[in-house]
Amino acid sequence: MPRPFAHALAICICVLLKYDPRAIAAEGTDDPAPACPAPKLQQTDWRSVEIPKIGVRLKMPKRYSEKSWAVKIGNPIVATYRAGHLESFTLEILPSSGESLEQQKILPQSNYQGYTECTETIGGHHAVIQSFRGGGVIILGDLRFPPFAVNAVFEFAPGRTLRFDGSSATRDAQKDLLAIIRTLEFTP
Repeated sequence: MPRPFAHALAICICVLLKYDPRAIAAEGTDDPAPACPAPKLQQTDWRSVEIPKIGVRLKMPKRYSEKSWAVKIGNPIVATYRAGHLESFTLEILPSSGESLEQQKILPQSNYQGYTECTETIGGHHAVIQSFRGGGVIILGDLRFPPFAVNAVFEFAPGRTLRFDGSSATRDAQKDLLAIIRTLEFTP
């Protein structure tokens, strides 16, 4: 068997073994977790990660690892973490034109399901947190369903905003994303 084909086949088998479509299908009709209050999750086995290029430290489940981008346009200040193919989040520093956080948040779309939002102060910074299902489609075999999404914008520094964008295939993983946001610490 040619090596590239064997490698692709191994990747496909891993994906199939890692995600049980029946288990995910059972969550296909679940409502999203609410943006607030923060989910109460056991975090003792989570790891702490410092991201100096962004100026934050946070805790996350050990299954997440940083994704490196092969192509970057411009000089983005961004970090992406993934857990398999169906869970990820991105932190990005964006310029702000003096707009309020309300104006910088994701605007709710008509196809978002179970949309909730709230404001909190996290690590001394004001934030708007949003939770919903939508913003795309997850295709897993014959299954098609909207992802569980979490978005947040933080006041970061004058003229700069920190954006958190996350998505997952399950409500439990969405709760992890909502908990990860609450662990943010801003470093000098």
